[in-house]
Amino acid sequence: MTERQERTGSKEPPERKKQRSELLLVDVPDVLAEPLAACFAKEDWQVCVLGKGAGLAGVAKRYENDLMTEEAEDVFALEDADVIVAPLIAMTAARLDRLLALAKRQQHLQHIVLFSSADVFSGKAPANEQAQVAPETDAGRLHVRLETLALSWKKEEHLPVTIVRLPELWGEGLTDGDGFFGAFLAAAADGAEGAASSVRIYGAQEFLSARDAAYGVWRAVERDFSGDVLHLGSGQGYGFDSFAGEMRELLPEGTNLPAAAAGRAAETALLSFGLPFLDSAFAYGELGWQPRGDIRDGLRTSVQSFLAHREAMEKAAVTETQRGRLKKLWNRAVPYVENGVGALLMTGVAAFQQGTPVNHAVGVDFNYVYIGTFGLLYGKRQAMLSVAAALIILVTCLMMHGADLVALLYNPIELLHFISYLFVGVLTGYFADCATYERAANAWKERQAQARQSFLKNVYQESVRVKDKLYRQIVNADDSIGRVYHIVRRLDSVEEENLFTQTAAVTAEVLGVADVAVYTVSSGGYYLRQKVRMGELAAARPHSLHVENHPYLMDIFRTQRVFANRALQDDVPDLAAPVVFEEKVIAVIEIYGLDFTQWSYYEQNLLSLTSRLVAASLGRAYRFEQEAAEKRYLPGTRILKGAEFQKVLDELSARRRLTKDNPAALLPVELSGMTVPELDERLSHCIRAEDFAGEYEGGIALLLPDVAGDTLGLVRQRLANVGVETDEGRAVV
Repeated sequence: MTERQERTGSKEPPERKKQRSELLLVDVPDVLAEPLAACFAKEDWQVCVLGKGAGLAGVAKRYENDLMTEEAEDVFALEDADVIVAPLIAMTAARLDRLLALAKRQQHLQHIVLFSSADVFSGKAPANEQAQVAPETDAGRLHVRLETLALSWKKEEHLPVTIVRLPELWGEGLTDGDGFFGAFLAAAADGAEGAASSVRIYGAQEFLSARDAAYGVWRAVERDFSGDVLHLGSGQGYGFDSFAGEMRELLPEGTNLPAAAAGRAAETALLSFGLPFLDSAFAYGELGWQPRGDIRDGLRTSVQSFLAHREAMEKAAVTETQRGRLKKLWNRAVPYVENGVGALLMTGVAAFQQGTPVNHAVGVDFNYVYIGTFGLLYGKRQAMLSVAAALIILVTCLMMHGADLVALLYNPIELLHFISYLFVGVLTGYFADCATYERAANAWKERQAQARQSFLKNVYQESVRVKDKLYRQIVNADDSIGRVYHIVRRLDSVEEENLFTQTAAVTAEVLGVADVAVYTVSSGGYYLRQKVRMGELAAARPHSLHVENHPYLMDIFRTQRVFANRALQDDVPDLAAPVVFEEKVIAVIEIYGLDFTQWSYYEQNLLSLTSRLVAASLGRAYRFEQEAAEKRYLPGTRILKGAEFQKVLDELSARRRLTKDNPAALLPVELSGMTVPELDERLSHCIRAEDFAGEYEGGIALLLPDVAGDTLGLVRQRLANVGVETDEGRAVV
């Protein structure tokens, strides 16, 4: 069993062997993802990235899927990461729940690192890991709620979550949305005069190299850090005036800084407080971590990287826009170009056929092929253009053979030829346009059907999850509710004999034991008669017990509580529980051969619960027996009717097959002129309370549980002494 299985107590499938440890980055910004991937890859870790961003080509595999999609489940199932890293910044509670729920399924998971910020504190004093959070901004309050949610998962679900609080980061790969630095540079590069409202500006700011942050995470993983919170700070602040001065030197000449940066004197209220510095003494001492990056070099590197990235993005956007325009123009121009080529081809065909588009050898006008082709391919617009081109070719050929243009309009044959061109163009164009409209309609219907199918699939999957959750809560054999349900279902019967059998079977199954005996109490409460037994140790126990000769039985009758043989006395069961009905002990369940691990209060509580449920079922059966006595027995006797006797016979047969013991004998009775009431009177003095008499194969028979061999002969002799003759008995199989 793995350390995580021991920690959670869960029974998970056997782990598969892994050749390389794996790091999974989920929605980590590029400024931090690149150094993290490089740091872990250097130690021969496999790195995977989930979410949109740079490709990290050659370092990591990337899955450009959103965390909330079904594909993300496949990624988590496929990769099985050892360490998962994700930022709390810009995350919602739903996304965090989703992330931690998927992480819980990982077999080899050792660490979940969640990045938070210093916004969770207020004031200027350095804050260590034990400092009380006190956010002053909306972002800080959100981060506090997310941290609390993540740590509650750690406490309740035993997930290895660690919150790593970071200051503002600098490094290569910085983009517009990466904290204060990224927002400030974006506002400056865009030249927005009112950008101060979207940029958090403080009197002092703390900056940390993304490489140092990545190395801090590696040290925490390497040292197997399992604390709730870890601070990684630079240890020094950087004044806003110094920061603004550096930005003016590094940004291109003429770049306008955000309004609050340019007019700091007018923003005194905004700049009257500063972000606290994170105290990293714990990281220094426990992990041996120290920041190495220089803030001035870091600012220069970050600005250059940011500007290069913006320039590359702008060029890519312009190129993509131009490419899109050209592609759009080309797609529009292709049908016209092809139509023009088709017209030139028809002109060449006409010239080859000595000035006519009609081939007299086969009787085909190739202009029909030309018109029909473009009509079927592109619809009526291109069909009409091809009709016009075909008419020009035909008229030109006719005039070359001496025809007059005006006369052609009055020649019915040629006029019909012209109209046939138009007819072919309209007909083929109509078919093509209908097919286009139908494809568009089908595409719309397909999108709607996919949306409905996706909705219904989500509803179905949610209902299945709810059903499975409720089913596991009810019938899971590993929890208390499941055990109660299991016992009640097995004891859902009003047949007393079946209840005794199921009592032994359920007790053995619930407690995981093999040797169980169920004793019934005589009417006076002085003797116990063994009703059902399972296992070799139970078979060796006496069939009858005198209560006064066994102190543990007297204790059970007096206290009506579970007995545990902690003194390890001989000839005493390991556990025994009374079955109490209407404040009276009606049966006793005894267990033998307990394993050492089963000597606990947990097992005693299970046995107590089982005995109480059995008591309720037996009590229900007892009341039913009292109400149905007239239907079960022959009038005025305790002799069962044929159908009821057969039920008892079937139950004893089933018990015999289940317990592999508990023999029973079937003994036919010879009436020899006796009436049934007379036979009942004689039997009442010489058979046991657990024996049965009933109609069987046209006569009366006795069913004797736990009787076989020599005992059967003794029973027959005792019956003969009171005048009841019997035939040879046979065993109940």
